[in-house]
Amino acid sequence: MTFSRLTWTGLMVVALGWALLLSGNSATEEVLRVFGRASAPLNFTLIGQATILTGFGLAILGALQTGFGTLKQFFDTVLERTAQNARIAAEAPQQPSPSPSPSPSPKKVVERGTLRDRSYMRFGDGTIEIETLLGLRRFASIQEAREFIGN
Repeated sequence: MTFSRLTWTGLMVVALGWALLLSGNSATEEVLRVFGRASAPLNFTLIGQATILTGFGLAILGALQTGFGTLKQFFDTVLERTAQNARIAAEAPQQPSPSPSPSPSPKKVVERGTLRDRSYMRFGDGTIEIETLLGLRRFASIQEAREFIGN
């Protein structure tokens, strides 16, 4: 798993927050020694806690940004592949349908099986219904189903 720059920055801020939190008393004493006792003491415990929460917020935003970017890429690929298949189908010459022959009813399931771990049903008219990532989908042939799911 790769992390985005924002996620790494958030994790670095979390580490800084923990350093502030764990060195709270000694850091306060050092600040008072450097600036003198007249300055108002800083509460490094609260600063450390706020820094940790801010860092986690940045890390979560980075992870969401990466995740949604991946989802966008996935759906763009699916839409591109679907459009390409539609163009190919539109450009293919239409073949005359064969004369009716005594074949099973088009709605009758003549075969069941799996294709790349996805169950499918072949109907009497030769169409295939297969479970895809987008849900149940029907294809004109087993070859079209294989091309769609990438087998």
